[in-house]
Parts: sequence; C-alpha cells; structure tokens
Amino acid sequence: MSLTPGTRLGAYEIVSPLGAGGMGEVYRARDARLDRDVAIKVLTESLAKDATALARFEREAMSVARLSHPNILSIYEFAQDAGTAFVVMELVDGETLRARLASGPIPPRKAIAYALQIAKGIGAAHARGIVHRDLKPENVMITRDDLVKILDFGLAKPIDSGGGDMTRGASMATSAGTVLGTFGYMAPEQVRAQPVDHRADMFAFGAVLYEMLTGHRAFRGETAADTMTAILTKDPEDLDTARLAISPGLERTVRRCLEKTPELRFQSANDLAFALETLSTGSATISTGGGAQASALTPAAPVQASRRAWLPWAVAALAAIAAAAAWIPRGSGPAADRRWDNFTRISELAGEETAPSLSPDGATVAYAVRVNGSWDIYSQRVGGRNATPIISDPQRNESGPAYSPDGASIAFHEADADGGIFVAGATGESVRRVTDIGFHPSWSPNSKDIAFSTEEIDDPASRLGESNLYVVPAAGGTPRKVVDGDAAQPSWAPSGDRIVYWSNTGGQRDIYTVAAAGGKREAVIEDAPLDWSPVWSPDGKRIYFASERGGAMNLWRIPVDASGRVTGAAEPVTNGVQASAGLPSFSKDGSRLAFRSRVGSINPVEIPFDPATGRAGEPHLLDTRTNIRVPSDVSPDGSQIAYFSIGDRQEDLFVGPASGASKGSMRRVTDDVARDRAPVFTPDGRSLVFYSNREGKWGAWIVGLDGGGLRKLVDAPSAVYAVLSPGGDAMVFTGDSGRDVYHSPLPAKGPPAELQGVVVDGNAFGPTSWSPDGKQLAGMVSSPSGRTQGAGIYDMASHKASMVSNDETYGVEWLADSRRVLYFTKDGWELVLLDTVTRARTVVSVRLPAPSTAEVFAISRDNRSIYYGASRAEADIWIVERK
Repeated sequence: MSLTPGTRLGAYEIVSPLGAGGMGEVYRARDARLDRDVAIKVLTESLAKDATALARFEREAMSVARLSHPNILSIYEFAQDAGTAFVVMELVDGETLRARLASGPIPPRKAIAYALQIAKGIGAAHARGIVHRDLKPENVMITRDDLVKILDFGLAKPIDSGGGDMTRGASMATSAGTVLGTFGYMAPEQVRAQPVDHRADMFAFGAVLYEMLTGHRAFRGETAADTMTAILTKDPEDLDTARLAISPGLERTVRRCLEKTPELRFQSANDLAFALETLSTGSATISTGGGAQASALTPAAPVQASRRAWLPWAVAALAAIAAAAAWIPRGSGPAADRRWDNFTRISELAGEETAPSLSPDGATVAYAVRVNGSWDIYSQRVGGRNATPIISDPQRNESGPAYSPDGASIAFHEADADGGIFVAGATGESVRRVTDIGFHPSWSPNSKDIAFSTEEIDDPASRLGESNLYVVPAAGGTPRKVVDGDAAQPSWAPSGDRIVYWSNTGGQRDIYTVAAAGGKREAVIEDAPLDWSPVWSPDGKRIYFASERGGAMNLWRIPVDASGRVTGAAEPVTNGVQASAGLPSFSKDGSRLAFRSRVGSINPVEIPFDPATGRAGEPHLLDTRTNIRVPSDVSPDGSQIAYFSIGDRQEDLFVGPASGASKGSMRRVTDDVARDRAPVFTPDGRSLVFYSNREGKWGAWIVGLDGGGLRKLVDAPSAVYAVLSPGGDAMVFTGDSGRDVYHSPLPAKGPPAELQGVVVDGNAFGPTSWSPDGKQLAGMVSSPSGRTQGAGIYDMASHKASMVSNDETYGVEWLADSRRVLYFTKDGWELVLLDTVTRARTVVSVRLPAPSTAEVFAISRDNRSIYYGASRAEADIWIVERK
C-alpha cells in the first residue's frame, strides 16, 4: 500500500516516501511525542496477513532493536495500525553505499574506514547470535559525516516474498533447501541452499569490500544462474595492487573473506575488524628522505598468540601506534653515523612473524613463523616476496634463528619445554643438537661459540623469573655459565670480548654488558623505562635496543666504548614506524637492519558455562576495542569484573560491569607508573588484592575500589601472584624466583612463613587459586628454568604438592565444588575441566574467538560464567637501510 503525506500510523505522521523494497515501502515520518523524524517501513499486505511470518518478523526485529550499536541502524518500535504492520527506525541523513558506488571506486583509505565500521557492526550482531545473510551495498548507509549504518539487520530474514524477488532470507532456524540472500553477494553455501552461519556474512563482506575498491562486483553474470555459478566455481579478478594503490595485505584480506570454504575465511567479524584496524594504522613503506611516501600497512589475518615464558602476556605493550618515520642525524659522515632510510615491511605470510636474523651479506633474512600450529623458520631474500621454509620439523617448534658471522650456518632454538640449541647449514640442512636447554642463540665473531639464555622471551613485560647466560662451543660440549643472576637474550660484541644482555630486577628491565669470560657486569641502561633485546652494532661503537622511553616501544641506540661503558646519550632509531618495534638484527657491514614490529590486543570474553554438565555456551566479546585488558576476578555478587591492563610504561587495575549486570562504565582503580597485576576481590567486594612493583620490587598490595586505602599487605623480600583465602584471612604468594611459596595471615603479624612440600619431582608448585573449602591450592608446576610442566594441587593439611595433569598451563582455577578445576592449554586454544580426585580430563567443547592469555582468567562464584582475555596479535618483519 502507498501512503500519502499526512497519513497517520499510530503516533506517527507520514511526511514523504523514501523508497521501496521487497518487503514493503519506506517513508519519512514525524514522531511528535519525541519531536523527531523517523523512518517507517510499511510491510507488504501479503506479509502482514501471514500471522506466523509476522510473529517471526516482530521477534527478529526486536532482537535487532536490542543491539544498540553505532554501526547498526536503530529500531525503535514494531507496531500495527488498522491492519498495517510497520517498523519504526532511525532516520539516517546520507546515502546508501550503492549510491556512493555509482560514481566509481572508493579510495582505499576511505574504503578501509567504511569496511572497519561494517565489520564492527556485524561483529556486534554475531555476538548476539544474529546473522545478516543479505549484506550488500544497498543495505549499508553512509551518513554525511561518514558514519556507516547497516540496514535490515534481521529484517532481510523472512518471509516468502514471491518468486521474483531477488532478496530472500530466513530465520536462524531456516532449513536447508531454501536459497537465501542476494545474487552476487551470497556465500557458496547459501547458493547450495545449505545451512549457513555467521561466516556467510564474511563472504558477503568480502564481496562488498571488493566492490568498494574496484567499482565493480566480484561475481557477475548475465543471468542470476550465471552469477551463482561464478560464486561456486570462479574466483574474482585479482586486485591490481599497483593500479588500485592498495597494499598486498588488503588484497589478502579480501581474498580470505571470499574463500569458497567457510573454514578458510575469517572465523569471526572481530578478527576481521582487527585485521582492518592494523591496515588503517600502519605504513608498508616509509621513506624519510625528500620523497617520503606511505601506503596502508596490511598484515595478514591474526593467528594464535604467542606462548611460553612464565606469565607470557601474549601481546603486552602493543597498542601504541604512531605514523612518523625514523630519524638518525643527517650528514655525510661515516656509515655508522648516516641516517636510516627506506623502512620496508617484507613479510607477507599469514601469521605472526618474529625473531628476524639478517645474513652477514644482508641479502637474506631468516625469521620464525607459526604455520598450522607449529613454529617454523623461513628465509626470504631481501627485496623478494617469497618466504621459503628452511627448518620445519613437524615434531618440533623452532624459533630464534641466528646466522653465523661467516654465513655458513644458522643456529636456532627449540621453542618447547626447556628449549635446546641447534645448528644447521645456512639453508637448513644437516641439523644437529648442541645443547639440551637454552634459547636465543648468539654467535661469537669467530663463529666458534654460541651464547644463549635459559628463558624464551617474546614480550619483555611478561618476565618474573630469572634466566641464566651460558656459552657453549658451536661444535658441542659443556655449556659454561657466564652470569650469576638474571641475563636474557645475549648478543656478542664484534670484538668477541664482551656480551650485552638485558635483565629483569624487581620488574625493571635494564641493559648490561659482561666480559665473555665472565666477571662483573657493566651497566649500559639502568633506569625506569622498559629496555630489552639489545644487540651490538657491527662497528662495536653502539648498542641498539628496544625501549619505550619515548612513549611507544621503538628502537634506540647508545654509544659505548670497547669495554661496554657508555660514552653518550641514547637516541631513537625508529619513531613509530609500526607498533612495538624490537628484536633488531644487522648485516655485517651495518648497512641493513631487520627488526620485528608487533600490534595486538587482549579483549575480555565471556563463556557461559554449566558446572553440572561441564558444557559451555557460545562465547562473546565484552569489548572489541584495540586495547590490553585481562579479566582477573569476579566480585562475590557477580556484578563486577576486575581487570588489569598490560603496557610498556605502566600496568593498571580496572573494574567494570559483568555481562548481564546493571550497566556501568569501566572504572580505573590505579593510575601510576607501577606495574599492577592480577587483582582479586576481597570477600566483602570492596577492595582488590594484587601484586605490584611499586616499591621497586614485587609485593602484595591492597586498594579500595575507589582507589583509596592503598597499602602493602606483607613485609616480604618479594611477592608475586597473591592468592587470597576464601575468607580473606590469609594469603599465599610466590617469591620472584618462582621456586618458593609463602603463607601469611591477614592482617600480617610478622614475616610470612615458607610453605613446605611445594617441590614435585624437582619441579616447583606455584599457586594460582585457593579452593572454596579452604583445604587445597591449585596452580602450575614449573621446571627450574621456569617452564610449566603441568597443573598441580597442594594439600594445606599434609603440606604436599602433587601434579594432576601434564598439560602445559599457567592459571588453574577451582570450581565451587572444591574438587574440579579449569585451565587453558594448547597455547590458550583449549579449555580443560579436570577432576582432581579421579584425574578425569575433559576438553570443554567451545569455539574460542581467540586464544586465552592462559595465565589469568576469572570464574563467577556460581561458576556459570568464565571470563578470559582473548589475545590477538600481528607481527611483521621490517628492513631499514642506510643511504
């Protein structure tokens, strides 16, 4: 039916027609009650007379109305008036994406901005179990201020609109055999009339983004049948990255969305949005000379997060991104003093690339990549685009490649258990083991010896234990200890006389050198900023290192003499070329430098859980912004979640509403330079107990939810991971060595007492949770080097620890029955329910949107909600040259 201006529908007065579609006509109307204009979609008469379809339509419209997302068109009301059914919606001042495309392709930067908003909108809907199934340019509105609004979210699901209608849909319960969607944007499974899920929207999204970039449809045919055949059997024309001025990464993102098989597409809109966020924040090629240029950096799809190291914050200190290039003083002096130029990202593999090593001639770079769940070593010619696996044993994880100074060999470490140093030919042949332990090999200048440390480190903020520094002959032999005390990621001086490394002392990361023969260390950098991954420049006159002293994590350098003493001030080498620059590696002549950049986030996820059956519901993200926030505990009444952030400069505590609780905003509890971690609520829910380095060493602290009443809880040399008793009258914690566990009543009445019996077959038990009945502790069992060996429990009466599972894990949490525990394993991708009495191990069937940070997560007191930090990361290898 057509309505004329002045016609009234309920409380609304029709002003003018706006358009028409398969389900009805759309009008501009006036809502006098709220003094606003709205859009009204009047359903066709045939739809309005179908009681079953109308009821389903109303139910679905109301589910969309509850979404309340800035990128989804708001629905205000579903109503009927004198037999006319209509939906009242937000009136958008703008045009459809289809109308915008009438003038041709959209510039890449603008297309990415629109695509990111679309991804966030469909991600919010997917989190509520709503799939669009008819995403297309006609259903995307762009306001005058470039805000994207997705239309017909749920309204395109329906209802038999006649055989000639090109747009069809169905509810979530639609059976197989019905073709749904719009030809040209339907996923292959839709074309085949098979059941579909949220991944069908990923395909449609890819088709829309393809059209935004090229100006024409991804799948075209003279007839609908031709178009559907193309979707099933053909790939769209390749995106001409040069002509379209887009990066290869953006082309990869589109291609992955348009995969024929759902399993090969992005598995969530949030991961897709994350990939697009990194596209919009970086630069693939940056020149600092007169012809400066920049193009969108396009990392591949996020993959499983990093693993290893005690409390391995997977992507800590990765959120800061800047757009500036790099600088080093200009001039025509010696090569070591000339500026760096031409920053180029070279890695294009789908995954997280890390630990680069340049060959002595600077022509090849080797780096580690995670492929199909395994870490392998690839090599790539500088200037080339193809990376080739050179060390990829399926029975072993390999990382940390290091070319020998003579270019004949490459050393690497095993990225499992206690590690181990291996040596192979430069192209990966003739692999042999040199040591049974160790990580991060560094060659002596004569290629005869290898320095290594005993802890694998992906992120400097994660470290709590100690690493030892050894030197071993490259031909094999007994390792010789060089440093007493913590020493990580060594690098040999070109003279062969000294080794530079970095150390963790009370949460502060500093840089030192030591004679290769051992002896007293010499401080290079010893101050508050986080400094790590040092290497010696090829001329021996400078030490390059990663530091957040300039605000974000970047590369710096500092001049030193032959004995490692500092002779000048530190100065930046990179300044926000990409987030979290680190792990530098030089060519022998110093003309090229490789480094890793990394960006990521940790977002809170809620998993509905039934403690009686051990079954989990569909997880959903509580926050999709690019930040670092880890759920750590749930308040006793279940209304609040305690979080801590992870960053380069400081780590703070937050409290926010739990899912389903009354609305409220995230509140910051602490805000200073200290690193505050792992908060837990006191039994009254008014305070948080946590551990912090605010006195220069780790200790247990308490603070009110309003930020007041901050005080230290116990007088101990060091305290990490404070675990509160169920009644709040006692606390256990681990010393910073990771080998000793202490107990203290609260309030403390003296020095804490050391718990006995915490060693299990030479491995140390570290508590992470106290059973609700107060009788047992649960936690992890770790080797002397800090590697986790499995989950353990400790009986408070018998003072005896035992290992109950050999799964590699970090945080272990009790359920309310004081018998079963939950923990994450398999690098955070698997959730396990374990009966500590029968040792029955059950993998909880749940599809995680991203892996857990593994070491800290939270369970509500009724055990019906699990909250964890989902870590997403993208790391790439960059090359910079001197001109």
